[in-house]
Amino acid sequence: MKSLFNKTCSVLLVCLLSFSLTACGSGNKILYPWTQEYVSGQGNIRGDVDIDYFLEKDERFEIGADKDGWAVFKDPEAAFDALQEKYADGIALIQEEYNLAEFSMKSYQAYKEYGQLVTTGTEEEQAHARFVSRVLDIFENSYVPREE
Repeated sequence: MKSLFNKTCSVLLVCLLSFSLTACGSGNKILYPWTQEYVSGQGNIRGDVDIDYFLEKDERFEIGADKDGWAVFKDPEAAFDALQEKYADGIALIQEEYNLAEFSMKSYQAYKEYGQLVTTGTEEEQAHARFVSRVLDIFENSYVPREE
C-alpha cells in the first residue's frame, strides 16, 4: 500500500512540475522590460530600429525601449509566438541548413546568428530567415545579461 502511495505521489509531482513549467512559459526571466517608447535619436535611445517595419509584419512585434534605451519587444513572448507562427518557413530553413536543434527559447541564439547566413531555399524563405535573425536580435535584449 505504501509503495502504491509513493508511486501515486511521484506521478502527481511529475504532472504538477510539468504543468508549472508549461504555465510559466519559457522559464526565462525578463531582465530588461520595456519602460519607455522607442523614438530613434531621442533621449537615451540606442540604435536606429525601424519600429514601423516590425509593426507592419505583426502587431505583436511592437517595440519599446528598456530603461537603458535598448530596443525590446513590449511583449517578448508574444513576439516569439508571432515569429514561430508567421515565419516557420524561415526557421525551418535555418534549422535544416545548419542542422540545429529544434527552435525554442533555449536554442534561439543559434537561429539569430545563422539566419543572416542562409544560402539555400527560395528568396522568400531566405528573406524570412533574415527577418528571424532581426527579431531575435531585439528579442534577446530582454533576456541576456549585459556587461556594465
